[in-house]
Amino acid sequence: MLNKLADSMDVVYLPHKTLIKFEGPVTENSLYLLIKGKVAEIQDDEVTYRYSVRGFFGDTDILGEGNRIAHYEVQEEAIAYKLPAKLFLQAFEQNHDFAHFFNSSIVEKLNRIHEAVQSATSTEVMMDTVCSAPLQPYVALDKESTLHHAAQLMVEHRTDACIVEFKDAEIGIVTSTDILKLLAKNEPELASLRLGELANRPVQTVHEFDYLFNALLKMTRFQIDRLVVRGDQGYRGFLHQKDLMSLFANQSGLVLLKVEQAQSVADLVVLGEQIDGLIANLNRKGIKTHYIAKLVNELHRKMISKLVDFLLPGHLTDKVCIFVMGSEGRSEQVIRTDQDNALIYADDLIESELSELQEFAVRFIATLQEMGFPPCPGDIMLSNNDWRMGQTDFMEKVAGWFKNPSEENFMYAAILFDAETVFGQGQWLSQLKQTLQQEKERYSNFLRHFAVSVLRFKTPIGFFGGLVADSESGHEVIDIKKGGIFSIVHGVRCYALESGIEKTNTHWRIKALMDVGVFDKEFGIELGETLNFLNTLRLESMLHQLADGIEVPDNKIRLSELSHMQQDLLKQSFTVVDDFKKRISHHFALDGLL
Repeated sequence: MLNKLADSMDVVYLPHKTLIKFEGPVTENSLYLLIKGKVAEIQDDEVTYRYSVRGFFGDTDILGEGNRIAHYEVQEEAIAYKLPAKLFLQAFEQNHDFAHFFNSSIVEKLNRIHEAVQSATSTEVMMDTVCSAPLQPYVALDKESTLHHAAQLMVEHRTDACIVEFKDAEIGIVTSTDILKLLAKNEPELASLRLGELANRPVQTVHEFDYLFNALLKMTRFQIDRLVVRGDQGYRGFLHQKDLMSLFANQSGLVLLKVEQAQSVADLVVLGEQIDGLIANLNRKGIKTHYIAKLVNELHRKMISKLVDFLLPGHLTDKVCIFVMGSEGRSEQVIRTDQDNALIYADDLIESELSELQEFAVRFIATLQEMGFPPCPGDIMLSNNDWRMGQTDFMEKVAGWFKNPSEENFMYAAILFDAETVFGQGQWLSQLKQTLQQEKERYSNFLRHFAVSVLRFKTPIGFFGGLVADSESGHEVIDIKKGGIFSIVHGVRCYALESGIEKTNTHWRIKALMDVGVFDKEFGIELGETLNFLNTLRLESMLHQLADGIEVPDNKIRLSELSHMQQDLLKQSFTVVDDFKKRISHHFALDGLL
């Protein structure tokens, strides 16, 4: 069928300022596929769409969608394929896949793009699933079995670990390393030692269909050499780090280990540059942006934790909690655009310790900048005394945000709600968040005033669905963070705060809201995919800016750099954003506050 359509196309030349109107019987019109040039779609004197190379137009008019009154103007002389509407409609009616291409939802279109890119660049092993990696055989014994028996089975099955089964389905693990450490102690009666006395708990596991990079993340996070692989029907075997490294040879997964092996601040500075290359590489391979963000933020947190190890005096390590907030706390910052961090210290620090902590804070922030983390424009950093406080003072500070409500204090509450610990006493941050939740319950109107920020920025889409851009240095640009990303992130944060959801990442929050029935499945998936697409456009724009030598890229995208498909999806994405804003406005009764 496609060959028949191709043979039926004519090549036409469209001079500058040519007007194309779809009038008369539908079958007398045509579908146009641009080979060269630019065409604008105009409705009621408003440019609602721009088409460039590989773009196509006329399908909506032929299919009669929306009862539109529109015409097209050639803005740059063009050459196009012209397909008669009669043949287009025949293909649409007779071929399900052909029709589905034009009717598919934004989620289906986005998935199709990712699948196409990933199939073209399928060499990225990190996006393979765990079950595709070599697994060591699964060996399990009960807690009363002897170490000698375990060692025999491990040798027999050629594995270096054994699962120890306890009551209530709890498990522990004994590894060859544990056995070597025991042998080094030269203690008698080792062979008869019961496994229950030796097993390490809890055991870290990974699902067989999870991504390999998630497995490596977990190994890195918990500083372990292996994971137990689980399936839906039970455990499958062991995934060892050395086997992963053989798969990752010359690939991006090696950066994870380099962070763990860093011996100095200079090593961390070099790694910052390598992570930028990793981001660009993964984006080229079609990896979804929220997966890239998850990986990159894990690396960032490891780097920050290492930096604290290098700089913080040892006698203070148990007396602080260092945490990141905002996009870093949500694990959504990919390109390092700024830093939001804070520090809680023990109430009983003496004057000399406070002085040491201040010196540490100044060096810490300065070194983070060397590593590629620009300073926060609002000075929300632990070098600022307002964001480096004792436990009691910090809790009073949070309570003060609610007693003195303002747009600034609401912003502080928002970024704290997204906070995650990167070093030290994590329970202190948990207590701070509990204070935030308690104060939220005390002030009944807080969520209404908190949610109104979702409507702060206008969605850049016109009455007829066209993209509304600003002119900047001869280019049409859209601030994609203000135009769409912020509204989704903050809107989801409002629903999560209302529902008592503690997760920080926006995609995890969406999933949790689906689980508790706040969002239905279809809407939750559409919202998550829309956010991911907007973040992908933002990331690609930032990568272009970095390549052009801009040190701190902004959130603006150029429409001229977007393909026909990207512009189409951007329009659909902003429609999703607008619908979400209406949902939030109704749910939190925001009309009365505007």
